[in-house]
Amino acid sequence: MNQSMLPILFVVAVLSMLQLASQNVEAFSPSAVDSYYHAIPSVITYPSAFVAAFRTGAALSVIDQPRIPPVDSAVGSSVMRLPSGARLRLFYPTKSSTGDMSPYCTDGRQTSDGMAALVGFKQIGISFLLGHLADASSGCIQDAPTIDLTSGTSDNSLPLLVYSHGFGGNMDMATYFFRTMASKGIIIAALEHTDGTASSTVLEDGSERRFNEYFMTGRQQLMRRASELLESAEFLPKEIERRYNATVGTVMLGGHSFGAPSAVMAANGAPEQSNIKGLILHDPALGMGYGMLPPNGAKSKIPTVSYVSDEYNRANVRYGDTTVHVRGCFHGNFVDAPLWAPNVVMRALSLVIPAAGPADSVAVHQQLAESAIAFFESQDPMSKSVRGGDLLKRV
Repeated sequence: MNQSMLPILFVVAVLSMLQLASQNVEAFSPSAVDSYYHAIPSVITYPSAFVAAFRTGAALSVIDQPRIPPVDSAVGSSVMRLPSGARLRLFYPTKSSTGDMSPYCTDGRQTSDGMAALVGFKQIGISFLLGHLADASSGCIQDAPTIDLTSGTSDNSLPLLVYSHGFGGNMDMATYFFRTMASKGIIIAALEHTDGTASSTVLEDGSERRFNEYFMTGRQQLMRRASELLESAEFLPKEIERRYNATVGTVMLGGHSFGAPSAVMAANGAPEQSNIKGLILHDPALGMGYGMLPPNGAKSKIPTVSYVSDEYNRANVRYGDTTVHVRGCFHGNFVDAPLWAPNVVMRALSLVIPAAGPADSVAVHQQLAESAIAFFESQDPMSKSVRGGDLLKRV
């Protein structure tokens, strides 16, 4: 069987079973259905058949998934800790061409199960829908020993983006997106916050902290996140120089969803002599500022570009010097969700949650990465180069 047909068969199987379950039992006569199955009560037959079809179709559909996108150059990946204990995952361009590939999920099934529990999959017994991510490759060279400075600026320095995940996110779920950005000459430090909003994280003592929205109050979460961002911005330039003999140039903060107000909070609380020169925000969840941040439509104290999906654009979310609508992009396009399973599956899932928009997911990541490097180079959020892609439109 052609594997390209498997996702289609999965969707057809699910839709067929839904249609079957909606029909009256009288529609099944002995001439149409074997008498053995006809004797089984419908309350057992239909749900069981649906579950079997769903599980089989899902298992088949994720063969050879997730899809690792092509990149411009090799990328290394390392996990390190801040002095406070929070973890982060570093993505960086490297000259190394050989070595073991780092895993997509740093903690394997523990990471993927944490993600599945957050969206309710584990509770109803279908955590296998994300289980394949536990064994997937990141496409990055594990602990590559060198950073390629040739892709940097004329002074042989590389920009650093310190990035905050969303509510229920983690440092792994945008790995392919960050890999694309790193291949263009940016060092990305993807934080994994310790405030209870990570789907799962491993603390300094080796214990796991699962997502717990009540671990802290909303304001405490925001303050903890901002503190970890500021600590990273101060600690990492020297640590990167020590580990890789590489110079960090411009430093910016970024974030997705709840990570965006976290970055804004950090920038607003940074000291005057701070090295933070800008903000890159993806679908900023401004309503999660808990009254401590400027409202929708406000400008930041430092140069800021906000990128919004179709749904956030419809909600008229605007922040910073310029807001760019990424056309055909949904909330999940700012992480790797569209690449976790075939397009037909993720688009079907997007009828329920905004996992994958109609735009090509690889193109979305490429244009966001090119826009980010243009912003780092110009430090001008109004520059035309910041919105140079055909999917990007200033609003």
